[in-house]
Amino acid sequence: MKDDQQQNKNGKWLLLAAALFFLILCAACLPLIRWMFRPEFGPWLQGKVEALGMWGVLALLGVQVLQIVVAIIPGEPVELAAGAMYGAWGGLALCLLGCLLGSALVFQTVRKKGKAAFDHTALGQKLQQYRFLQDEARLEGIVFLLYFIPGTPKDILVYVCGLSPLPLGRFLLLSTLARIPSVVTSTWAGASFAGNDLWLTAGIFLCTGLLGLGGIWFQRRYLAGKNKG
Repeated sequence: MKDDQQQNKNGKWLLLAAALFFLILCAACLPLIRWMFRPEFGPWLQGKVEALGMWGVLALLGVQVLQIVVAIIPGEPVELAAGAMYGAWGGLALCLLGCLLGSALVFQTVRKKGKAAFDHTALGQKLQQYRFLQDEARLEGIVFLLYFIPGTPKDILVYVCGLSPLPLGRFLLLSTLARIPSVVTSTWAGASFAGNDLWLTAGIFLCTGLLGLGGIWFQRRYLAGKNKG
């Protein structure tokens, strides 16, 4: 009982420290945030992007690949930056290419190592949560659904799917197509922000946030039902 109370107390202090750190970070970034909201920010960003040329494209592509490989890195900031730098559709194409390359690398690496190499790791525990992905009869439909709905840990799923019976080509096709709605909303938001269309940016963030919460709820209910079965 005392241990539970101590854990709850430590959790509250940790949450308070995280909130304080976030406030300090926001205060430190306030001048940058103000500059980003000024009308001249968009033309300045476009000038910088044009100066980078192909190196800017390759650098952002590399960051996107890294984000897939290191799955704990959130993808939204990369997608927002891609949209701000190269527009909604250019950013979408760049992000999808990065997702394709990163997913292929992770998938093949995991598959070569085999399930036994991950049994006693965090990935092995995740595999237990998604053990229904071993059902070959409905595997493709389930993978597409998990990548399509917002809020699912899509980059973690690359590792999990690497241990499933799904062929690499089919996985890349399904996961890349299913990613399009979530990626394009982020690149669209980035493009609208760079163009100083702040109301549109806010609307996109609000809609995607609500869809994300709904997706998280659906995913938990879906996983609970699948694992019971």
